[in-house]
Amino acid sequence: MTEARPTLSASFPVHSYEVDAFGALEVPALSGYLQEIAGRHAARLGVGLDGLRARGLTWVLARQRLLLPREVALGDTLTVETWPSGLDRLAATREFVARRGDGAEAARATTLWYVLDLETRRVVRPHEALDPALPRERTPSVAPIAHAKLPELDRWELQKRFHVRYADIDTNLHVTNASYVEWAIEAMPVELWRGSRLAEVEVQFLAEGRHGSAILSRAARTGPDAWAHAIVVEEDGKELARLRTVWTPREQAPR
Repeated sequence: MTEARPTLSASFPVHSYEVDAFGALEVPALSGYLQEIAGRHAARLGVGLDGLRARGLTWVLARQRLLLPREVALGDTLTVETWPSGLDRLAATREFVARRGDGAEAARATTLWYVLDLETRRVVRPHEALDPALPRERTPSVAPIAHAKLPELDRWELQKRFHVRYADIDTNLHVTNASYVEWAIEAMPVELWRGSRLAEVEVQFLAEGRHGSAILSRAARTGPDAWAHAIVVEEDGKELARLRTVWTPREQAPR
């Protein structure tokens, strides 16, 4: 990182309520860390949620890719660094790198964010809405995202049904990004869950999910360790998100 790049770092101790049955940090909890530090940094840069909402705008996450080379265990402390990495036609991009207490890199992520008009629910071009002092030119991503959409899932092997709970709703009054990852994981076979952990996850958010909807989490294997996912509304088949996951054997043996 160069001195000219605005960065922020923060440390997050891993609590017992943030790990899975095997003592490893859950990916939705990690997503919470990333969202927390992104919000803090945006506020420092003058483009936080409070400032945007005063103008009738808000941030919404459009896409993210997480690479997870190492497991993070209960009792460890994760240090996360983030920085804005530029603007394109419709999105602002932000990067993250997370390290364990021993200094080993545990995660890296690239995220794409839309500025949304709260009244019209339409995307606002970031060049028009954000402070001109923010980085404009795109810098290299630490977890590059392809320009193309994730492919549509037209056939699936697995399907699980959920209802959107109050706990799934964020301050924009739609489903929080971590819930989509939770729903994708929950649809996986128990044998995969017991023996493997996520090594990579990419999510493309397509529409806003609302409280009370019945949700179908669908999945199909695309390779030995890879799966494609779709989150859809049961009533009308509307796609809310597409995901791609890659799994790797757990470092710790299942109990």
